[in-house]
Amino acid sequence: YNENMTGSEGTTRALGAVATLGYSYDYRYSADFNIRIDGSSQFGKDNRFAPFWSAGLRWNMKKESWLRNVKWVDDVVLRASYGVTGTQGFSPYQSRSVYTYTNLMKPYFSSNATGTELVALGNSNLKWQQTGTWNVGLELSLLKGRFTTRAEYYIKNTKNSLAQITLAPSVGFASYPENMGNLETKGVELNFSFIPYRNLDKDAYWVITVNGSHNEEKLKKISDALRHMNELNTSNEKDKPLPMYEEGESQTRIWVVRSLGIDPMTGDELLLTRNGKVTSEYDVVDLVPCGTTEPKWQGNINTAFNYKGFGANLSFNYKFGGQVYNQTLVDKIENADLRYNVDKRVLQERWQKPGDVAKYKRLTNSVNGSETRPTSRFVMDENTLECRSISLTYDMDEAWCKRHLGLKYLSVAGYMEDVFRLSSMKQERGLAYPFARKFSLSLTARF
Repeated sequence: YNENMTGSEGTTRALGAVATLGYSYDYRYSADFNIRIDGSSQFGKDNRFAPFWSAGLRWNMKKESWLRNVKWVDDVVLRASYGVTGTQGFSPYQSRSVYTYTNLMKPYFSSNATGTELVALGNSNLKWQQTGTWNVGLELSLLKGRFTTRAEYYIKNTKNSLAQITLAPSVGFASYPENMGNLETKGVELNFSFIPYRNLDKDAYWVITVNGSHNEEKLKKISDALRHMNELNTSNEKDKPLPMYEEGESQTRIWVVRSLGIDPMTGDELLLTRNGKVTSEYDVVDLVPCGTTEPKWQGNINTAFNYKGFGANLSFNYKFGGQVYNQTLVDKIENADLRYNVDKRVLQERWQKPGDVAKYKRLTNSVNGSETRPTSRFVMDENTLECRSISLTYDMDEAWCKRHLGLKYLSVAGYMEDVFRLSSMKQERGLAYPFARKFSLSLTARF
């Protein structure tokens, strides 16, 4: 058979100028400022160039006379900054309509010319994605480094945020690049580190580190392209929530119709319209935000311990206060295909006769092909604690190894990954990305 060579080419051009200025006084007060002008061929012909700049202030309070002689305080730093940044990591020709030659081996019979084919739909008005960030931070160290903390508060405003907008199949292209609007993100980050035990002579220590963050985002302005996406998402008949883009709302909101549960007399689901009326008829007009996939707080807990050659490292992560749409219950129970093997809850927990108080709709819904649509009945709180990894090591005494085993070094280590997971919600895992618990042992020797 004939094997044709294929390949791709991408060329980008950038031009920029930078200026910086910094000043520091007595290692106590510091200020810096920088500005740059950047231009890139990746954006529309009328929006090639954009300015970016940042400014910051730093105050080392430990240098002040009223804190300099406080022995148990090691360091106290307060800082603030504002900066505007841009993003370039996009397709080289995203702002241009690109074509290619076709049928090189089989020219059109109707003419002597070689045909061309449009392969990418450009956007000549494409602008730089710009993010302006306010940041205030406090760094604190106490008791000769036994306790350290860092607190951050930030506000990010992203203008002209870039996204690939999905198009209808009839257009001939799957998507095209578009500035989707303005996005505001506010957040807090906290980091703590504590050393309960430390003995430098015995190379022994115990360190505990905890960090966490809280983020909130809000669409301040949306483009016409996102309004069109909303129309497409509400017209699609889907059994899972689709994203909706509304000014004043977050992109992480879950849009569903509010549910009052299953009617004991009919086995149908009772729903609330936007106007607060009770109905059993599902209508996408009644979609409202019910929960968010963004947790109220999430972070990591890590601890490391070492004593006389024995070492242990444990890593956890946690999140709470967010919600998730439990698609497992929808797929396995109410939208299950009764022609095949099904979950036992299909027969045991679905409504069967008048008077039944059930969690799930009547069986005849599945028989008649009436699929369950996104409702608040399947929006559930997700509070999770996971043990991501545990590692244990033991390094044998060097002198003992040399005297008894004739070795310079001998170490035994064990490692476990995805040890356990505790969650307020039961849901199938590994559907989007497989997970696996791993266990390993190792022996390291040097002669």
